[in-house]
Amino acid sequence: MTAEIFALFAVYSTQVAIALLLSYLLWHFSRIYQQSYIKSWFFAFSAFSVYQTSLILASDYFAKPIIENIIDIVVVASSYSFTIFLWRGMAQTRPELAKVSKILTSQAILYTTVLAGVITILPFLFLPALATWQTYFQFELRIFIMGVFLAVAAASIWQQLQKSLGQRLSVIVMLIWGTLYIVYAVWMITSQDRHHSFQFLLLIKSIELFLLCGMGLALLIWLQEHERHTNMQLTKKTHYLDNHDQLTGALNREALLLQLGEQLQLQQDKPVYLLMLGLDKFKTVNESVGIKQGDKILSLLVERFRQSIIKPILIARTGGDIFALVITDINNDKQLQFTLEHITQLVEKNFVLDTGILQLSCSIGLSCYPEHAASADTLLQKANIAFHQAKRIQNSWLVYQPGMEDETSRLISWENDIFTAMEESQFVLYFQPQLCLHQDKLDGFEVLIRWQHPTKGLLMPGDFLPFVEQLGLSRQLDVWILHQAIKTLQNWHQQNIFIPLAVNMSPLHFQKDGLKAKIQQFLLQYNVSPQMLELEITENTAMHDMEIGSNHVMELQQMGIRVSIDDFGTGYSSLAYLRQMPIDKIKIDRSFIAEMANNDSDVIIVRTMVKLAHGLGKRVLAEGVETATQLELLRNMGCDSIQGYYYAKPLPEAEAMAFNSIQFKSAT
Repeated sequence: MTAEIFALFAVYSTQVAIALLLSYLLWHFSRIYQQSYIKSWFFAFSAFSVYQTSLILASDYFAKPIIENIIDIVVVASSYSFTIFLWRGMAQTRPELAKVSKILTSQAILYTTVLAGVITILPFLFLPALATWQTYFQFELRIFIMGVFLAVAAASIWQQLQKSLGQRLSVIVMLIWGTLYIVYAVWMITSQDRHHSFQFLLLIKSIELFLLCGMGLALLIWLQEHERHTNMQLTKKTHYLDNHDQLTGALNREALLLQLGEQLQLQQDKPVYLLMLGLDKFKTVNESVGIKQGDKILSLLVERFRQSIIKPILIARTGGDIFALVITDINNDKQLQFTLEHITQLVEKNFVLDTGILQLSCSIGLSCYPEHAASADTLLQKANIAFHQAKRIQNSWLVYQPGMEDETSRLISWENDIFTAMEESQFVLYFQPQLCLHQDKLDGFEVLIRWQHPTKGLLMPGDFLPFVEQLGLSRQLDVWILHQAIKTLQNWHQQNIFIPLAVNMSPLHFQKDGLKAKIQQFLLQYNVSPQMLELEITENTAMHDMEIGSNHVMELQQMGIRVSIDDFGTGYSSLAYLRQMPIDKIKIDRSFIAEMANNDSDVIIVRTMVKLAHGLGKRVLAEGVETATQLELLRNMGCDSIQGYYYAKPLPEAEAMAFNSIQFKSAT
């Protein structure tokens, strides 16, 4: 009898040792691969080692009455934990069972199994009448439940089985293990020969030891196969991302050039058209609807291209909102015209977003093989040149023409010159006086800019501002002008000259959140009061997004900076917006002032603007006043201020200071 007990103890101890070894290996692999399914298997074999250790301690030879019930609870909890964690780890490798495995968290499993152990043990402590059923519930029924769970779990995995040696071995071992437990539980319930059952237990535990080794080996094979498969998938995904845009799934620039080059070789002398397409003002759209909605627009657009009747053979995203389409089924100008119109319609079709319906437009540049280029790289370059030319002249589309490169080179030259002008202070501030009609005195200066070019002489704004806008340098120039204007205010203050300056602000810069911080930085740097600064924005800028525009204006006003609407009446022309936009002053556009002496309609319009603005508590300034008649009409209407050549032209700083001195003397 002692030999049998020793043999049984040896089997139990061996199972504990192997389970701990497998636990260590799985813990090591979990640190390397950081996968949740490996952690589940680690918990499973850790629970199995606790289970077997508890069985040793629960025997009549080792257990003490004071801890017997606690050990019995641990036996039940750890045995159930082993089976559940084992299945959970397998399920976590299967996408089809991922939802179920997420519900069975580690904490949920531990709480449930401990509760099962408590429910299995405690009733027999308080109800002695049930003592005859104690062994049945704590041993036979538990073994039977474990067997059924393992068998059912094996069946569920078998239905989703892949061509993997590790998976097949694991499922087979689990199925055999479950069947073994079921057979053993049934045999124990029906058998009356306890001595024979002891020998049978030794046989069962030996088979269980073999299955434990087999399961550990199978899971390690499964782990290696799964990680190899994952690495292969990652390699494929990496290869895909190396050639495709992650957001839209379209080709990237490098893949476009590679596949386009292959396509040109196949086409030989047949025409291949490359269309470079860019969305108009997409940055503004992105800021108004949000980045996520902007990304959705790009994805929807690529899907429209794919489902189009035109069927581009290649679709690529070469920039933020710029796409390239390669089309081969065009044989004449009529088909080309239809293709361009159809693609334009695809872009202009309404986009239904969470924020509402949005409509876009686009610009297209077109080049053709072999007419314009013989290689993919050159063909893309020609299409890009035509695209930027279409953008500059605001055409829906343009076909590449020889000589367009000269325009691009000229624009690049302008860019270098503009940066140099800002660095070397070639730009010069001019100041146009503004007259207060109520007191007939200088009210302030509007800051204007000129360019003292080293070779071209003094350039007016119309000579260079269009290039600044095309190059996207309006924001940088705005910062330069703001910096110089506030620096000028400091110089004047040191001379006891306190005259406010009004600075024009480009639409894109006004809509940026960093404007307020930049102004604060300059004001603090030069110790200038915010009340001495006024920002002028166009009507369209203010009305583009009433909520955002109002917030920006309010932030500036809270700093003490005044905001006025420039060129009023030429944009949305909705005076009702004045009551929503918290601006200080409106500047009536010169186009309404120019013909007042000869056009009664303009007189009525200007008078209406003045009255309505005053009714809303806004001041009014008229631009472009050039005659005494215009001045007198505006004075009679109650206009607050004027500026124009009749009063004074834009002046360089020295002349502006002299003008101020004359005005000051005449006022005193």
